[in-house]
Amino acid sequence: MLWWDSQSDYASFLPKMWDQIEEVAAIAQAVNPEIDNIKGELRRLVYNRFPQAADEEGIARWEKLLGVSSPLNSSLKARREAVLAKLRTKPPINLITLKEIIEAYMGVTVEIYLDGYTVKVRYRGESRIADLAPLYATAYETIPANLILEIAYAYVTWGEVLSKSWETAKQGSWDQLRRGDNNASGNR
Repeated sequence: MLWWDSQSDYASFLPKMWDQIEEVAAIAQAVNPEIDNIKGELRRLVYNRFPQAADEEGIARWEKLLGVSSPLNSSLKARREAVLAKLRTKPPINLITLKEIIEAYMGVTVEIYLDGYTVKVRYRGESRIADLAPLYATAYETIPANLILEIAYAYVTWGEVLSKSWETAKQGSWDQLRRGDNNASGNR
């Protein structure tokens, strides 16, 4: 527990012989909530300096500073991860850095490879965000201008289904099996 998380007790800083004075008790009653408000504001200001702990106002400031556009109706967690992904976009850019950026946005593990001048990204599982436009915007600010980014869902192939035991494969629905859900085929 940090110092700003404890309740303020103005009277504890005064000599013990003043505890019985009514005026001191009245002052303490008036001062303690104000000190708590100041400590709360300090806590908020300190936490807003870091995207991982920022509140709505703080993350809005980070988005404005970095030029991050987040999807409408996105959660605070998704907005924080978009800001963190933007902060990770430092030159030189390589496939590992781009993979980290994409995984931070989407919240799933991705496979990434270069095919000529196309960066191909494949993933399985459910992406945290439905609108990939902010991810594309960040990625195109990061990668060289002659590259194209292609993000696609990696459906399970029939060969992968057959490589699993049939008992494992038929535990889920066909949709789970087709999407590579862990409960159905064990792949991701």
